[in-house]
This record gives sequence, C-alpha cells and structure tokens, in this order.
Amino acid sequence: MTGRLHEVYARRRVASVVLLTAWIFAACSSRGVVGRPAADQGTALDARLLQTLDTRVGDTTVVDAALRDVDGARRARGVLAVGQLKLRSRYESVRRLLVDADTLVAANAAYALGIARDTGGVSALARAVAGAPEAVAREAAWALGEIGEPARAVVTIALGEGVSKPLSTSTAAQRGAAVRAALVLATVKLRPVPVATIVPWLADGATESVRAAAYVIGRQRLAAGVRALVAVRAAADDETRQHVARGLAKTAAGDSLAVLARGALTTLLADPSARVRMNAVRSVASYGPASAREVERAMGDADANVRVAASEGVSAVFLRDTAAWRRAWNRDTTYRVRQQVLSGARAAGVTALATNEAEWTRHPDWRRRAAALDARAADEKADRLALAREFARDADARVRASALAVIPATGGDSAVRGLIVTALADADMQVRAAALGVLARRARIDDLDLAFTAHSRAVNDPDSDARVAALRVIAVVWGRDSLRIDAAQRQRLSAFSGAGSTAERRVVSGVTPMATWARAEPAVASRPIGDYERLVRQWLVPGARQPRAVIHTERGDITLELFGADAPLVVEAFLRLASSGYYRNTMFHRVVPNFVAQDGDGRGDGSGGPGFALRESYSRRRHDRGALGLATSGPDTGGSQYYLCHSSQPHLDGGYTVFGRIVDGFEVLDRIVQGDRMQRIEVR
Repeated sequence: MTGRLHEVYARRRVASVVLLTAWIFAACSSRGVVGRPAADQGTALDARLLQTLDTRVGDTTVVDAALRDVDGARRARGVLAVGQLKLRSRYESVRRLLVDADTLVAANAAYALGIARDTGGVSALARAVAGAPEAVAREAAWALGEIGEPARAVVTIALGEGVSKPLSTSTAAQRGAAVRAALVLATVKLRPVPVATIVPWLADGATESVRAAAYVIGRQRLAAGVRALVAVRAAADDETRQHVARGLAKTAAGDSLAVLARGALTTLLADPSARVRMNAVRSVASYGPASAREVERAMGDADANVRVAASEGVSAVFLRDTAAWRRAWNRDTTYRVRQQVLSGARAAGVTALATNEAEWTRHPDWRRRAAALDARAADEKADRLALAREFARDADARVRASALAVIPATGGDSAVRGLIVTALADADMQVRAAALGVLARRARIDDLDLAFTAHSRAVNDPDSDARVAALRVIAVVWGRDSLRIDAAQRQRLSAFSGAGSTAERRVVSGVTPMATWARAEPAVASRPIGDYERLVRQWLVPGARQPRAVIHTERGDITLELFGADAPLVVEAFLRLASSGYYRNTMFHRVVPNFVAQDGDGRGDGSGGPGFALRESYSRRRHDRGALGLATSGPDTGGSQYYLCHSSQPHLDGGYTVFGRIVDGFEVLDRIVQGDRMQRIEVR
C-alpha cells in the first residue's frame, strides 16, 4: 500500500510541475498588458490578502489570485488564508496543492486543512503522510490529529496498528523522525487514545518520537502506559523525563502500580532538570499524606518554581498537620508559595495560619488582600456571602471583583441582589462584569432590564467583558424561561442593535428574537490599504529583516525574535504597545511552572487589555520551548497579553498565535515566578 501511495504522489508532483510551468509562462506573457511591475502587483495582492484576514471578509477573489500567483511564498500565504477563513468552497483546491512542486506551498496546504478540520481531506492527507516530502508529511500528520476521530484509522494504521513490528514495517517506520513524532502526537486528540499503538514508539531510536509518545501518555495520564513510562524514566532527553514524571500521577498508576510509579518519581524528584522536578512533585503530591516528606523536601528546592509546584498540592498532603503548615509558611517568603499555602491550609480546615491571614487581609498590597479573601473562601464552613460583603467595600477594584466571585451560587437572594445592583454602578468594568457573572448564575426573567441597562452602560467600555457578561445574562434568562418573556420584552430583544464583536454575538446565538443580530457578521473597520502595504514591504518581502525586542525584567533580560512575516498584525501591535510605553512596570500575573509565564496586563489581575482585539494569525510555528504566543480568552480576543512557553506545548498548536521566540535569556524565563516585575520592553 505504501509503495502505491509513493507512486501516486510522484505522478501528481510531476503534473503539478507542468501546470506551474504553464502558469508562469502565461503570467509572464501577460505582464505587459497589466502594465504594473510584478513587485508592485505582488505587494498589492499581499496587502489585500492581509486585509481580508484582518477583516475576515472571506474575499475569494483575493484568495484565488494568491493561490494562482507565480510566487511560492505568496501562494503559501493564500493557502493558509483558506484554512484560517474556513473557506469551504476552496478546500478542494487546497487538497490538490498537497502535491504542489513547492514544498512550502504543499506543507502549508496540509497545515491549512488541519486548522480547517477538513474531514473531506483525510484521504489526501493520508497519501501525503505516506509519500510526500518530510516537511509536507509532518504537517499532514499534524492535520490528521486536528481532524480527530474521522482520521483515527489513518493515524493508527500508519503507526502500525495490527502489525507485529511497527517500528520497522509500518508506514511511520518508513518516514523520518519528525513525521513519526507528528503521527504519535496526532493520537493525543483521539478519544479514547490508542495506548497500545503508542507504547511501542517509546522504544524508537529517535528522541523525537520517544518524546512524543511520552507526551501523549503523560499528558493524558494513561494507566495502560505507566509501566512503559517507567521504563524510559532515565531517558537522556529531559523533556521526555518531564512527560514521564507527569504521567506517573496517582490518577494513572492507581493502587496496583503505585509502588512502581512512586519509585520512579523518587528518582525524578532528584533530577538535574528543574522542569522535571516540577512535574515530579506535582505527581508525587497526588499520592496524598504518604508523600508528605517528599513534598516538604521539594518546598526547600533551590529553584523557586519547583517550590511553587510543590505548594500547589499541599492541601491533599499535609491535611491537618498544623506543624507542617507552619513550617511551609515560614520556610518560603515567595508570594505565590505563601498564597497557595494560605489557601491550602484553609481548604484542609486548618486555622494554624489565621494570624498571617489576618495580616494579609489588612495588607497595603491588593494582591495579598485578594489572596486572603480567596483563602478564607476556601474553607468549606466559610460564610462566603459575608466575605463578599466585607471585601466588596475594598478601595481597589481588583479586590472588589474578586469579592463578587466568591458569592455562592444559591441562597441570600436579597443580599446578593443588593451587592449586584451596587456593583453594576461601579466605575470599573471588571467589577461590573463580575457582578453580571454572579447574576447569570441566578438570572430570572426580572433581570432582563438589569442586563439591558448594564449593556448600555458598557457600550463605551474599552474592552467587551461587561458587554459579553450582560448578553450572557440575557441568554441564560432565555434558556431558562423563554415562555414567560412577554411581547414587549421580545420586541426589545428583536430590536437589539449595536456593533457587537464576534464574541458578543456568539453568546446570544440561541436567543431566537436576537438571531438576526447574532448571525450578522460584525462590521470590522478596515484600515487604509496603505497600512497593509507598509507591513508587506516591511516584513513579507524576501530577505526582510525580522524585528527583535528585549523584555527587561527584575530577573534579567529576555531577547525575542519576532515573526513579522508570519503574524504581521500581531507583531505590529506588540511593537506599537512596546514603543508607546504600555509595557512598563507590569507584572507576570500568571506563571504556571513548566507551562507558561504570562504578562501584558496593566491591571495585574489577568483581566486587563489595551482596548482593541486582535485576530489570530495561524502559521506553522510551533509552541516549542521559548515560544512567544498571543494570550486570548476565545477566538479573535487577543490584545496586549502574551505568554512565553517554559517547555513545548503541542496541544496549543493551531489554537493560538505564535508570533516570536526567545533567542537569548532562557535562564531568565526559568527564574521568573508569579508576581515578578517586567520593567519594560525595548524594540530593536
């Protein structure tokens, strides 16, 4: 079967070269008719394509012109546009380009079918996996994973399902390491994950495929793969060891394999790589009080983020051991560690840190006051409504918003309503959004007026959070009690108007009277075409210098290479914000050890933004260690927040924009803990 696929692929490749040659001849012959230099024509077409992606208009005339262009890079960009814009009418054209003579075009075609989740392209992608050049086959394998269940048979058969010696006789075995790894990674999207098909690849001779197999088994914590993971616990590749450590948690090992798994974890807790130790201590904490000694030892680790990872699971380990809680608090003054210890103690029903909690309740730093609130709310006996009333009077809006979040889902209706009404008059939009979130959990028909009023007040907010929250209340009321909504209220819903982002319209897609508004494509103000042409000339022309930036932090400097050619609009926004001083004296408000460090929120609580929204710019850039990504809360909601990956995160590929990478300063990234200061970003 594999040989026939190679032959078919070769024939199609030759045909593609013939067609391409004919097109080049025709294009060159007509140049004089057009009367404009080819370079200018190309810039204009690239600019229009960028404009189409920015506004999501789906202009097939522009896309078709890009797909026919003689320039391979431009055709490759056109192919990506089909996937990103979900232009179903052009999927067949993209499938044919899997055998394009230009590998860049063919590889982008495979990737585009993946982000489009084109089930009709499974057969073509299967042929590409078997016979295409390595770069194309790798993207085809990734695309099959994104398509998921409809591609299960193709992926598992390619990996050797049902074959006695998959490492030598399968389709995957005939391909390079990158393709084998991509096929293994594709299985992480399948449910159930075919463990028996993946396990043999832990014995492959290539690091990439062993790492991929460990990632799939470890990320999903697959019980059937525990013994196989233990066998590779001493792999030379530290990322493989990270995945092994993750996959040995109690949820995977259970009772029957607990001794085996914990034995391996003991070794991994002493690993020279801090990132391995982070994953290992999380897993060992899942075994509960029996692991108290190992967790407490990890809380004295030289690496701050290992200590943070250890503190994540202390409530299940220390239980009611008062002395252990006090030792944990006294041992480390790191804000994030103490925050988690404070909450963990309360969740375990221990009041040993009540004095420290009271000090944080009165602390000048809003973060500590908010942490004290969260800790007190973690106690199952806490009067959460009383806590909300107490902290809703705080001088800092971020604490007030946190106070509303602890309100219980039921009970105290009149008191809760009073808090909501007060909060809906708050000057801070995030406080109003939080109040509407509480209202949505309790919403009844009488709350429609509150939601409309709140939405009207939020029209001029720089960000859409409060508007989305108000619309969510409307959607909840409709879903619960649509039959009781009278004619006047239905008319008001039907007459709803306003700009409305895609995110806003999606919330009320099920509210029948608002269906016309919800389905309408939101108007996106297009920038002058000259803006797009400038970006094309700046970063998309061959040989263009890609921009750089330096993140100056209190831990040191991190130098970034930005991918202006792959995500020009995102890179432009990032550089504009940096040059304006927006990125100055902020904090890394979210740092998840061995996952990401996130920054770019002027508020510092994760809810802030620049007042505009960016659309995703997908490319074949992966979430490798050091990748710079655009943080979002849903499709096309990017703004100023960005994240840096501590380690590779394949599950994020195709879901978020990668617009740069670290070229220097990895050790600085590894030292950053939540709450650390980012001083400024310098453009170079």
